[in-house]
Amino acid sequence: MSRSLVERTIGLALLALLVWLVLLIVRPFAGPLIWAITLAVALWPVFERLRLATGGRSGLAALVLTLGLLATMVLPIVRLALNLGEQADELGRLGRELVQVSTGEPPDWLLGLPVVGPRLGSFWSTLQTDREAALALVLPYLREAGGWILRLGAGLGIFALELLLSILLTGLLLAHGELCADYVRRFVARVAGARAIHLVDVAGGTVRAVALGVVGTAIVQALLALVGYLVADIPAAGLLALLVFAFSVVQLPVLIATLPAPLWLFYQEGPSPTAVVLAVWVVAVSLIDNVMRPYLISQGTPLPVLLIILGVVGGLLAFGPIGLFFGAVVIAVAHRLLLDWLDQPEGEADELRAGA
Repeated sequence: MSRSLVERTIGLALLALLVWLVLLIVRPFAGPLIWAITLAVALWPVFERLRLATGGRSGLAALVLTLGLLATMVLPIVRLALNLGEQADELGRLGRELVQVSTGEPPDWLLGLPVVGPRLGSFWSTLQTDREAALALVLPYLREAGGWILRLGAGLGIFALELLLSILLTGLLLAHGELCADYVRRFVARVAGARAIHLVDVAGGTVRAVALGVVGTAIVQALLALVGYLVADIPAAGLLALLVFAFSVVQLPVLIATLPAPLWLFYQEGPSPTAVVLAVWVVAVSLIDNVMRPYLISQGTPLPVLLIILGVVGGLLAFGPIGLFFGAVVIAVAHRLLLDWLDQPEGEADELRAGA
């Protein structure tokens, strides 16, 4: 018995060491890997259709889907990051040219703005009488704004790299999807018994339902934003709408992608009716995901709407963007386990209690 205890202790210690080393090695890739698993599960039905269309070639279908994800999710963010760098340079040029701009009297709408109107009017007067003093006032703010824009662009660039890694891992997981699914089912059956295998399907179905809500909401937001851009005659309306779609899919604040258009229109026309209506429109478009996403998710899963909202919003607050999926999966699995326990026959439940 003593020898057996020592051997088991050593074996458990070595197993714990192995698990720790594996976690240590995988930790730098944990975020992209979790996103890749989520994307692979969500896109599995699309992948199966592509594989059927390509004659059963899994590698080709995974490659096509990977390229599509790169084009719709990574490229718009990379382009935005590069444009932010250019805008930072533009702020510096604007500050240098400020002393050369000829100004007349400030417009009435500017003076009538609440809170900031009088301050802007005072600055305008200083700009007319003493340009050097006005430049000294505004340059620190321009430098601070330029630094913020550069930091935002750098953050978007890092996010784009992580998203690129996630999408590449997604392609690999899709190409070997059956093998990965078999591993998961065998692991669940080994740990919780054969009856728990259906929980894998519950988790997968919930991830796909959340993906339907996320992508469906992103499509609606992009289309509504495109309508507003076209009516207001905003340049590059299609590209801006694609940017809205990318921001919505990756759970970045959509207002960041929609607000520049009305701001540009205010700069061009002032507070015209078109600019005001577009500003209200894009703010509304940026907020509809709070209602539409839970509704679309409820169409793809039997979970009650209240539990969906609890899982999605609670997961988002607890774990960030990935919590949209993780929170909903946890709630769905817990709900399924509760139903299984409630529906369990009395005799079988008594046997389990006696065995325990």
